[in-house]
Amino acid sequence: MIIAAVLLVILGTILVPRMSGMARGELDVAIESVGTIVATFAFAEATDEKLVALSYSDENRRFDVFVLAAGDSGEIDWRPLTLAPSLILPDQISFTRVTIDGAAYDPRDWFVASSPSGLRPDIRIRLESESGDGAEVALLPHGLGPVIIRDGDPNPPLLRERADLNEMGADREDW
Repeated sequence: MIIAAVLLVILGTILVPRMSGMARGELDVAIESVGTIVATFAFAEATDEKLVALSYSDENRRFDVFVLAAGDSGEIDWRPLTLAPSLILPDQISFTRVTIDGAAYDPRDWFVASSPSGLRPDIRIRLESESGDGAEVALLPHGLGPVIIRDGDPNPPLLRERADLNEMGADREDW
């Protein structure tokens, strides 16, 4: 009985750190994948004349980029963006908060499209693992790509807010 207890303790001290390390690695991969998908959305939105969208459904746990395009029979519909990455979110990782232009969306099922006016929405997506570790992926309306802010990062990236140089008086400065 004592030998079995000692073996269980030894196995526990070996396996628990490895399992938590694997979970952390899976979270890191999911965060980077979400960042890549959001970057693809930003690039397509900036370079294509068609409307693009981000979509997530908890039913199939799939996070995708879509484009509004005409099909073979001429109907216009949202279709997956060709050559865009797609992510099936692992079971132990979930979106816990999604805000679009400050409005909270249901993190289990959401769809956000670019605007025909060309003004990109402010998109903020929070991911968390079952242990509570996580990160926020933010795509600002004027940003070139997403900013990833990880929990516990000693030097988190700054989210640069939009600035009106004329209003600040910088229009009169030599550049």
